[in-house]
Amino acid sequence: MENNLTQRKKFQIMEEGLINVDLKAGVLAGIVGLLVFLVIHHFWINPIWFILPFGLIIAALGGLAVGWAYHELAPNLPPAPWSALVFVALIAIVLAPSIILAEIREPLFTISGADATLAVPVWQAVVVFILELLVTAALVGGLAGWLIGRTSRAALATALAGFIFALGPGHNIPFLGSTPGTLKGIMILLAIILSATIVLVGSSTLMGGWAISNNEQE
Repeated sequence: MENNLTQRKKFQIMEEGLINVDLKAGVLAGIVGLLVFLVIHHFWINPIWFILPFGLIIAALGGLAVGWAYHELAPNLPPAPWSALVFVALIAIVLAPSIILAEIREPLFTISGADATLAVPVWQAVVVFILELLVTAALVGGLAGWLIGRTSRAALATALAGFIFALGPGHNIPFLGSTPGTLKGIMILLAIILSATIVLVGSSTLMGGWAISNNEQE
């Protein structure tokens, strides 16, 4: 019969294995989200594949943050595939304030055909980007993380994920607000969120099952 020390050691190994699984799933989800964005941009707007090398680094780092947030929230989420729907809703809630704020103020850009001209001073655009997008995403993410995960670590992880997700896939939200490109931007963002979340939850579930199975066999 296993003693308590052995049982605790096995639990620690399993926990470390699961967080590694979720971090890997997050990186994979980030890369898939980037590729979906580039493919849609290629056919719907214009090719921008030159950003791929740098984008992969950002996507992987952002994926780590999202994977950590998912790991912290997972014990309080419904089982897959329903957890994917909850996570999509969570991301939507995190980005919703910035979308609403962008729609109720004057646009930052004047768009004429394929040309866009900044309609406000650069400093104002920077302030709007930081306060309307990054700060709101981090605050709402942290609050949502606390309400779901009920730990300070869950709040921190979700705040960080919200910040990085806003900085990455959501970076155009303040600039497309109140312009003809709003709907197109939201549709692209939704495609990224859906594809990345499906990959995150799916790969976490598969790799997590393998990790638990291997741990039980040892």
